[in-house]
Amino acid sequence: MKNLSRRTFLTGSMAAAGAATVGFNSLFGFSRAFAQEAMGENDDTQTIINLAATAELFASTHYLAAINSAEALGLDESEVAYMKAAFISERDHLDLLISLGATPVVTEFYVPETLFSDRALFATITELAETTFVSAYLAATRIFAEAGAPAFAVTTAQIAAVEAEHRAFIREIGQLLPNNQSYAQFGFANVSDAVPVLQAFLDGSGEGFVGPVAPPTDEEVAAIRAEAEMLGYDTTVLPYAAM
Repeated sequence: MKNLSRRTFLTGSMAAAGAATVGFNSLFGFSRAFAQEAMGENDDTQTIINLAATAELFASTHYLAAINSAEALGLDESEVAYMKAAFISERDHLDLLISLGATPVVTEFYVPETLFSDRALFATITELAETTFVSAYLAATRIFAEAGAPAFAVTTAQIAAVEAEHRAFIREIGQLLPNNQSYAQFGFANVSDAVPVLQAFLDGSGEGFVGPVAPPTDEEVAAIRAEAEMLGYDTTVLPYAAM
C-alpha cells in the first residue's frame, strides 16, 4: 500500500507521503513544532470523522491484541481489566462516528514485530498513540467551536478526556508518572496533521513493522462488552451530541 498523507485524506487520492518511522522523542518534536506554524485551512467534517474512526478502529485493534497477549506482556488482572474498559470505550467512540456517517480510511493495521511481547515497547507506543489521539480530538474541538457547532465540540472534548485517561494509565504501565501534565498537549492545527505520526501503523512503512493485523470481529466485541458490568464500566454517560 502507498503511504497515506494529509493530502490523501483531504482529496481522496492515494498520493505518497514518504513519511519515515522515527523515534518517540522525534515524533513529539514534530507535533510540538506546530506551535510555531500558522494554522492553514481547517479539515472538513467528513475528513475529521473518517480519520477519527480510523484511529478508534486502530485503538480497539491494539487493545484487543494486548488483552490476547496479556501473559507475554506481563499484564496482571487489574491491567487486563483496564485494557478491556479501554477497548469498550474505543468501540463506543467508533460506533458513534459510524452513526454519523464516518468510514475508516483503512481497516487493517501494522505494528512493530515485538509490540505485544515487549512491555516497555508496548507502553511507549501506546503512549504515543493516545497522546496523538488527544491532540487530534482537541484539534477537532477547535474546528467545531470555530464553526459554531458546540454539540460536536463538546463531544470531541469528551472523547479527548477519555483518551487522556488511557494515556495516564499506560504511562503507569511504563513506570512513569501518570499525571505529568497541567494541560493536555495541543499538538495539531488539524486532525489530519496527526497522520504522519501514525503513518507506519496505517501502511506498514516502518522498519520492523509486521501485518496487516485485522480489526476485532463482531463476536470479539460482543464478548468484551458482555463483561462491562462485571468490570464496573459506566455505560450511562452519553456523548453531548446525543443529549
